[in-house]
Amino acid sequence: MLRLKTNFKTVKNINKKFIIFVLFICFVWNSRRYVFSDDVGSQNYKIKDLSVGSIGGENLSSSGGYRIMISIGDNANDDRFIGTSYKLGVGPLYNWMATAPSIKCFAASAGDSTVDCDDPDVKPDGMVEVCGEGGCFDRAHFELYNENNPSDTLYSVQITTDPDWSTWNYIDASTFLIESAESHDINDYITESSWESQNFNILGLTPGTTYYIRATALHGDFTESGPGPSKNATTAYPKITFDIDIAGTSGQNSETSAPYSIDIGEIGVGSVTTAPNLIWLDLGSNSLGGSFIHVKDRNSGLFSESKNYTIISANANLDTQPEGYGLVQYFSGQVYLGPLVVETDFGRGGNTVGGISTTARQIYNSSSNPIYKGRAGIYLKAKASVSAPASSDYSDEITFTSFGVF
Repeated sequence: MLRLKTNFKTVKNINKKFIIFVLFICFVWNSRRYVFSDDVGSQNYKIKDLSVGSIGGENLSSSGGYRIMISIGDNANDDRFIGTSYKLGVGPLYNWMATAPSIKCFAASAGDSTVDCDDPDVKPDGMVEVCGEGGCFDRAHFELYNENNPSDTLYSVQITTDPDWSTWNYIDASTFLIESAESHDINDYITESSWESQNFNILGLTPGTTYYIRATALHGDFTESGPGPSKNATTAYPKITFDIDIAGTSGQNSETSAPYSIDIGEIGVGSVTTAPNLIWLDLGSNSLGGSFIHVKDRNSGLFSESKNYTIISANANLDTQPEGYGLVQYFSGQVYLGPLVVETDFGRGGNTVGGISTTARQIYNSSSNPIYKGRAGIYLKAKASVSAPASSDYSDEITFTSFGVF
């Protein structure tokens, strides 16, 4: 029995030593594994070149998984952080970045909405207010949502014709023209107020084309956000509209169809006769150099074939001239832009008429500007002298032509 007791003690002591040794090794190994940020230096040591590598994570969510924050500045890899209408910034990096801006409104043609725009120049009727009939064919207007970024935040604008954004260019902040990535630099980042100080902050576009734009924000070095959501707009085509109507002085809003004719009635000898109906003209255009209306006639006056006699048309005051025939303005105006201006010879009023002939001459212009819904009314007046042969077949054919400078 003594022998067995002695052997048991020996084995027990060996196991104690082994257990103590193992615990000691584990303690030493674990104590060297962790270094906390407040332990990197002391009176006895200093750890240099301290760095933090990527920390692993596991996909634990039943919805497809997520990853906890890895290295500082890295994104969490969770599909739920990015959607079709949002993007969540995860990690400390996003505390330093500017907030990605969105596009408040983007418009070019008459069909593009400006409901969300703040600029009163494009409300309530949209881009026809600044570009004329049809809207803009080579330029556009946009405004930003700053998403509560500070007022001195700078913004860069990207543009493409590709809805998938596989490629894109930039807007030059000085010229507002499209520039390549190679030409894009820090000078193309300007404040929201600088971008929106212009009616047109994108120039040089192609007519009849859909464009997409989006913006990034920068507030301090190394803080540029990713691009925010995009909006699209479609440019118009160069356009001019022109119409003729025949109606009385109350017919400013009348619409009549061809063929157009006016019966002057019986022309009195020695007195001025004014046709009861007026010639009404409609003019609209997005031509940047303005639009014009010219007039000419077939006979250079009222011609009687049966009598082979012409009451000549010329610039004249019919109150003082024995005979004459011509046009004089009753009214002109427009809804936006222009203005529509009558040429001097046709705008003297009263019975002072402008003469017409087989050579076209200008009667109206839009002051070298685009115009939207221009409207003019013109009297036709005539006077016969005592020497003019009486006849029922005095007539003329008047032609109006419109054109624009694009």
